[in-house]
Amino acid sequence: MKKIFTILLFIICSSAFGQQIANWSSYYENGFIWNPALTAKWSSTEVSLTHAQEWVGFAGAPQYSSLGLQVPIVKYGKMVRSSIGGFLDYDKAGPLSKLSLNLTYGYHFSPQLFGYNEDYLSIGFGVQAGRYRFDPSNLNAYDGIIGDPNLKDASSASIKPNATIGIFYKSSGSYEMQSHFYFGLTGNQLFPGRIFNERDLRTSPHATAHFGYRKVNQGSTSFIEPNLMVMYAFKKAIHAMASIRYEIDRKFWLAGGGATNGEIFLQTGVILDESSFLSSLVGDGMIRIGIKGDYMISKLGSESGLGYEGYLSYVIDLN
Repeated sequence: MKKIFTILLFIICSSAFGQQIANWSSYYENGFIWNPALTAKWSSTEVSLTHAQEWVGFAGAPQYSSLGLQVPIVKYGKMVRSSIGGFLDYDKAGPLSKLSLNLTYGYHFSPQLFGYNEDYLSIGFGVQAGRYRFDPSNLNAYDGIIGDPNLKDASSASIKPNATIGIFYKSSGSYEMQSHFYFGLTGNQLFPGRIFNERDLRTSPHATAHFGYRKVNQGSTSFIEPNLMVMYAFKKAIHAMASIRYEIDRKFWLAGGGATNGEIFLQTGVILDESSFLSSLVGDGMIRIGIKGDYMISKLGSESGLGYEGYLSYVIDLN
């Protein structure tokens, strides 16, 4: 079974490496990684760090790390209609890896749609320079894949540019604790093509859409938020994730959900502000610390094991 799983791992890496969303459950906190229109969507400066590991205990299993920054642009002490962001991310699965530098920009305004006078629409653009690497020494080539033309002895490396465009709408302004609905649309990897000249591995464009509703409980500082995210790869692969989240403002959050690839997950986190034991460290901002665990309920779940993701950010509101 271990050999079969290794073969499947290589097939998954080769066919989906250039298409997949790195880690869906991070979408709430790090949405600007997938949709640049979400850059600094709450008028807050945020520095964030994430690390995700799938299939714990299995050599060559997918992992993902990112370091990000989001900043609303301020001029003469007032925020203007723009925000900028950037992130460095590292994605690795078996013999394939990618290290990329990404820059994002969002332009925001209030179009007053659907009868809302203080709504928010953002148009975002993102550019990327990614260094791809194929290292066959990180793959155990069993008989079933020895003849694959992608398995050559020599390593390969390349640097490829790419771009992303997106929009995001919410029915409220910059105040988080207000009931509202939202949706976003994104075109990712707009410049598809072959990653390596000597191997038939390609990036593929895909589109993502997400929808949600935040219901703030009247007279309290808590909310509940269901969310649906759908990805369409242009090789006619569709994936979706549904989740629901409960959060008490500046205290903690709980979330859970599932995806069409068979993944189920639970996520929780704490929020530490000036009233916490770290008051001298956080100042006027807050620290968010989260952890997520996931499991594949398909037949591969017993072999692949659990996955996890850690999240850490520092946020300061400029309002």
